[in-house]
Amino acid sequence: MLTKKNILISFFMAFFILMLKIIFRLNIDNLTEKEKCPACFGMSMCHEIHNIDFDFIDFYTIFNNLFSIKNVYYGSFKNKRVVMKKLAKNSELADFDEIFANTINKDVDFNALVTSQLINSNITDPNVKLVLCPSIQETHSLIQNIKNLDDDSDHLKYLWTILKINPEPIILEILNANDNWPTPKYLGACGRLIVEEFIGPPLSAFKTESWMRRAKIASSLLHVAHLLTFKNKKFAFYPTDISMDNIAVNEDDKAIIIDLENIIIVDKHPPVEVVSRLNSWDEIYTNDIDINCQNCFVFSPSDICQHKISDHNYYAICQHILVQDLGTNSYGLLHDPPKYIIKKYPMLKYLLKQCSKESSSRIDSGIQLKRLLDIIIKDHA
Repeated sequence: MLTKKNILISFFMAFFILMLKIIFRLNIDNLTEKEKCPACFGMSMCHEIHNIDFDFIDFYTIFNNLFSIKNVYYGSFKNKRVVMKKLAKNSELADFDEIFANTINKDVDFNALVTSQLINSNITDPNVKLVLCPSIQETHSLIQNIKNLDDDSDHLKYLWTILKINPEPIILEILNANDNWPTPKYLGACGRLIVEEFIGPPLSAFKTESWMRRAKIASSLLHVAHLLTFKNKKFAFYPTDISMDNIAVNEDDKAIIIDLENIIIVDKHPPVEVVSRLNSWDEIYTNDIDINCQNCFVFSPSDICQHKISDHNYYAICQHILVQDLGTNSYGLLHDPPKYIIKKYPMLKYLLKQCSKESSSRIDSGIQLKRLLDIIIKDHA
């Protein structure tokens, strides 16, 4: 039952939010920057962009919508929550404006620019966010998938802009949520604003949940590692910025990767002449770089690109998400298992250690760990 006090609080909160919106002139048209097109991400959502309402349901959404320094905003669209991203900082977008102006004045072939951007990525350059390796043979099949981002005559300019600024919309089309990839649904773009499905709170918000609930989420994370490595017969996908804040958890306690700006895509079936130059192509690559640095997410793009299969995804999930001690007074998702769990399932700690530490059986250990977690979850349902 609502009291006068609660009614007054609700009224003042609504009035406060309205005043903030007026003061900060939060306007979706201003965010889209459609006037910058075709140096933008597309126009597929422009006919519906005004049907998105900004959310002010908690401190987090209020703060991000009004003061966002990451250019990420939260709203509702057709009774479902969505995330709107500008994909870069304002300074980075301003830098790109100069690049685009210089490029378009030269009357260049944007089809050639897109292809060049995809196939000539320097794997040793930390500024390169999308890496295709070790061959470009199947690049055309990826391009065919991502050309559907927009259908109008400027789609190649949109595509090139996305590749230069942030390839996340492209990756969301390749790893399409409708094909059961652990990604948000990509709803489209309007100018310099893309719209994605809102998944849920970040993984970091679940570190104090019950161990059984964390075990369920951990199982889904290991499933994510397996999907990215093995689901596609042509390519393996290795996100290179895995962290608790770049993963969200949906209402079914399933982990979803919500930041796909940085990724290595390995062609599993390169031409024979390419394979002949790679001495250990058929050997599973084990990440053993600075493995004693518990809080350091380190890897070698060159080594990943020289092997058909890498344990990178299992390394990222086990070593940097699940383990008991992440260093610097932090702790992983599977911290502090109950004593009765350790007593009944003594292999739990061993498998977690094998998956997280340098081991030639890291992938096998990760697969066995998921099976054991599923057994534990089922036994204690």
